[in-house]
Amino acid sequence: MLNTKLILIDGITGSGKSTTAQFLAKQLKKNGVKSKWYHETQTDHPLEYEEDVEVFDSQADMDKFLETIPKLWRQFVEQVSQSDEVHIIESFLLQDTVRLLFQNNLEEERIIGFVQEIEDIIRPLNPALIYFHQQDANRSIRMIWKRRGDDWKKWFIDSDIQTPYVKSSGLVGEVGAIKLWSDYQNFTNQLFDIYQFKKISIENSASKWDEYYQKILDFLDLNLVVENRDLTLEEMKRYCGDYKEQEGKLECSIKLLNGNLVCNLIWPDIRILPVENEDDSLFYLESFPVFIKFKENEEGYIKSLSLSGKRKNLDGKELEKIHAVNN
Repeated sequence: MLNTKLILIDGITGSGKSTTAQFLAKQLKKNGVKSKWYHETQTDHPLEYEEDVEVFDSQADMDKFLETIPKLWRQFVEQVSQSDEVHIIESFLLQDTVRLLFQNNLEEERIIGFVQEIEDIIRPLNPALIYFHQQDANRSIRMIWKRRGDDWKKWFIDSDIQTPYVKSSGLVGEVGAIKLWSDYQNFTNQLFDIYQFKKISIENSASKWDEYYQKILDFLDLNLVVENRDLTLEEMKRYCGDYKEQEGKLECSIKLLNGNLVCNLIWPDIRILPVENEDDSLFYLESFPVFIKFKENEEGYIKSLSLSGKRKNLDGKELEKIHAVNN
């Protein structure tokens, strides 16, 4: 494998960062390499800023961010240096740091200085960057809106149009949000060229994921190990139905879609996949650090599911099956 202790995955929202990170974590394990994947939104993320911020209220708040993020990276590098694992970080090189500075209209020269500071900090880990980009950001953003549903789309646009970048453009609504992400991607394309560590850039608009994954594995000098736990249609039908928390608001539906088990736990139609080399009742949520354990009643029918993992507001939840769904 490539000599690195840090794999970075970045690109605009919906570009496949989390799915790729999860894929790589599994492939590293299959190749006998110890690894740790940090999902962007997981609990206790070592690089998470102390507050969820999209717009800085003052210059002092921005300065605090610029001071804190390098400190978090230094602490992380110190910890990783003592570890025998390869660490996979998604989004925190660019999307969750540089994007905030960009959309708050920080001068590009200062952003580049910040970027180079982070590069210097992580250099001892011999980082390797996987960078996704799309030729048509407008098309890509609209596709992700469609895939993740109207509620997520509204949240996304409402958040973006409040940023200084969109407000100063004079644009509103969908057009303003798309301009932000399109211009941001143009800027990160330039940053990619500046980085001096090992890196690969993949234009993934065609969604040819088998091809992209092979390029990534070649870049990391890893062998592809194919998964082999497949479920029959009848087996998958057992899990389909509506599930609801007895004392809480959480609920989800599981159904078959194009031959796959999918659910709407976070947004519509997220695939549920079986965990290999485990009991038949254990599954994981694609793109998220969430495991689903199905439980049977005495007659062998699925009666409930329990959730575990590092997804905020999901770990430890148990949902009862309230009725089956025929597919």
